[in-house]
Amino acid sequence: MRIQNQWPRSAALALLTAAIVVGISGCGASLTSSSPVTGHTFAGQIYGGNQPVSNANIQIYTPSTTGYGTASIPLLNRTVTTNSNGGFSFSGAYTCPSASTPVYLVVTGGNPGLAAGTNNNALALMGLLGACGDLSSGFFNISELTTVSAVWSLAPFMVDYAHIGTSPGNVQGLLNAFATSQSMVSVFTGRSPGTAPTVANIPSATINTLGDILSSCINSNGSTSLTAPCGRLFAAATPVGGTTPSDTVAAALDIARNPSHSVGSIFSTLVANGPYQPTLTSSPGDWTLAINYTSTAFNKPADMAIDSQGNAWVLSTAGNASAVSVLSSTAGITSTFPQTGGAFARLALDPYDDPWLTNSITSSVTELNSAGVRASLNPFNGAGIQGPGLLAFDGLGDVWIANSGPTVSKLSANGAPLSPGTGFSTGGVSSPSALALDTSGNAWIADSSNNAITVLSNSGAPIPGSPYTGGGINGPFAVAIDSAGGAWIANRLGSSLSRLTSFGDPVAGSPYYGAGLNAPIDMAVDGLGNVWLVNSGSNTVSEFLSTGRPQSGATGYGSSVLTNPFRLALDRSGNVWVANLGSAVAGQGTITQIVGTAAPVVTPVSIAIQNNALNQRP
Repeated sequence: MRIQNQWPRSAALALLTAAIVVGISGCGASLTSSSPVTGHTFAGQIYGGNQPVSNANIQIYTPSTTGYGTASIPLLNRTVTTNSNGGFSFSGAYTCPSASTPVYLVVTGGNPGLAAGTNNNALALMGLLGACGDLSSGFFNISELTTVSAVWSLAPFMVDYAHIGTSPGNVQGLLNAFATSQSMVSVFTGRSPGTAPTVANIPSATINTLGDILSSCINSNGSTSLTAPCGRLFAAATPVGGTTPSDTVAAALDIARNPSHSVGSIFSTLVANGPYQPTLTSSPGDWTLAINYTSTAFNKPADMAIDSQGNAWVLSTAGNASAVSVLSSTAGITSTFPQTGGAFARLALDPYDDPWLTNSITSSVTELNSAGVRASLNPFNGAGIQGPGLLAFDGLGDVWIANSGPTVSKLSANGAPLSPGTGFSTGGVSSPSALALDTSGNAWIADSSNNAITVLSNSGAPIPGSPYTGGGINGPFAVAIDSAGGAWIANRLGSSLSRLTSFGDPVAGSPYYGAGLNAPIDMAVDGLGNVWLVNSGSNTVSEFLSTGRPQSGATGYGSSVLTNPFRLALDRSGNVWVANLGSAVAGQGTITQIVGTAAPVVTPVSIAIQNNALNQRP
């Protein structure tokens, strides 16, 4: 480990936090900033499809940092409306709390080219503009597409267009969400794709389809009659037990948060020959937006982990060409570190964002720093390491390793052996199929051949009562720990989800079925306790609420973009990341980012364990 790498990261995040944690005098905010900046002159145009929207109200906001979904801070100090061509321009009407503060623009009401005096009260559009100090750098086009990209990216932080916020500890997640939106749709052109890196395949057809669906309401008088465009859209978008949306941003947010709900009904509101092309030719399986990253660097990606900045670290393992790549959603692949000397199996990040790799041929563990350089004295061996696979960190930064036989091993944060030369006995587990650590330092180990879960204490001794076999455990292939210290278990053979309390007792209702479960092979729990699983049998992702109720539809999410999915991870922005093995051809693996569908989590997982923050939003 390299503790010296931690301070600059923390310092940078503190500066970012200072940039966004602001207050505007007269706006009712209680926070203050020491570096306000006079706003630049900037201009733009508002379109509903191809129609300019006149007499629409304009407001620019900066998100709050007093909590998720708290009131945003309005910046304009006077009323601004669009002209007859949908244009707007203003100078001196706002003050930037800081030059680097992220801001977004909201449009409400207006006339989308209809009879004089028309005001569509259901019209709401938005776009994420970027840093406040950069607003003079271009001419902005705010459209249905900028609205779609903004809402899907910010859904985990959002209640409505005037309530977008994060916690003081997750400014990075919010900034990353802004960047993802701008990758999908440009606020300068109002079209998709935006500023995405070359390795990113943006789902522009789905974005265009959603934009055209919104445009039918935008380009109307706003009537909510069930025979009118807005009424039809709002009725279809209303979630079960939810409130009917009153504007197009609210409708988009309902669709983003409930991507399996009324998919066909929502698709039926699509206008023929809409303003945004090309569109989907048939109703999708769900309304998730999935960015697919393709590169020859992803050569059979066998493992993946998300670091503190939101980057995905990917271990590719085809043949003898093992490598670790770092993927940024905004910059693409920023680094690739080839690895020689054996067959690398799995990857995990320590609390300092350093990747550790298991090597099944040399029976060792390798630690790299952020520059891809191997740490001193490694690879590490001893401690009973034999044919290692899975690995995970506990709250002390020590690493646990699952071996190919009935043992696990443990190394200190510096690579020193902490388990005996024969490893720790797993108490009857013939060969570990999954490994997870709880915040008490206990290791939960799955045995797929015996349908059991063994728990070892921090000292390596089996917890009394384990192994546990209740709750419908059937071919367990992944384990995730919840905030109460209990365990969720993905059953690959049973295509089901089991749950145990922290004492190993089955939770009522376990096992759970539905949500498109089909041979789940990996899983994670998000910041609200919802469970995410990737299905090897159907190329999909499933979601369950924290109660065990299915949230995704009968076919799951993402079937159009996933190919032999193998690993799943969550990030600080609420994105779900999936590593796909791809076809049998070398270099055909992909990494998929499903945008804004989960609740943000603390990353890396080792930090969440260390800070007792598993399954909590940062």
